[in-house]
Amino acid sequence: MKFKIIYLWFGLPVLIAVFWFLAFYAPMAGAINSQHKELLSVQKEKQSIDSALRDMTEAQKRQARTKSSLEGSSRNIPLYGRFPGIIRAMAQAAKKEGIIIDALDTTILPSESQRPDALAKPVLDMALKGRFLDIGRFLEDTQRQSGFKRIEEAKISYNDTEYPVLTGRFSVEFRAWRGNTGFEGK
Repeated sequence: MKFKIIYLWFGLPVLIAVFWFLAFYAPMAGAINSQHKELLSVQKEKQSIDSALRDMTEAQKRQARTKSSLEGSSRNIPLYGRFPGIIRAMAQAAKKEGIIIDALDTTILPSESQRPDALAKPVLDMALKGRFLDIGRFLEDTQRQSGFKRIEEAKISYNDTEYPVLTGRFSVEFRAWRGNTGFEGK
């Protein structure tokens, strides 16, 4: 019997420990693990929401910068319907500088993409006669015109009989809005 009592004294604490493990520790550990997994999933979801929110705010900032840039550039670009007025102003500026316009031709560059572009690219071909410095001042004034993009081509030649007067052929590219920009009146 003494042998069985020893088993009882050693077996009873082991039995209590197993009962405690099965009754309390295992369910609590399972609940804690499930809560931990849920917490990790919530943290991942929070990180994805934070990154999406950060991306949205950056996109809004980029959109605002783009809109302000477009509004600023649209103020400097005239409508295509007003382009004849710009040509008239250039002719008057040439006359004021003492330059004679021999020929004036306007063409529109085709758009590079398949879809229609909001900007027209009129090119003004001019044949001018005048002094070198006068032509230079005229071209500087042309660069200040609204919608000016670049001087595509410039050729200056002279004739010995008319030396101080030079003959030049210039191609000046402009930009003009094809239709209403939506920024007018602002």
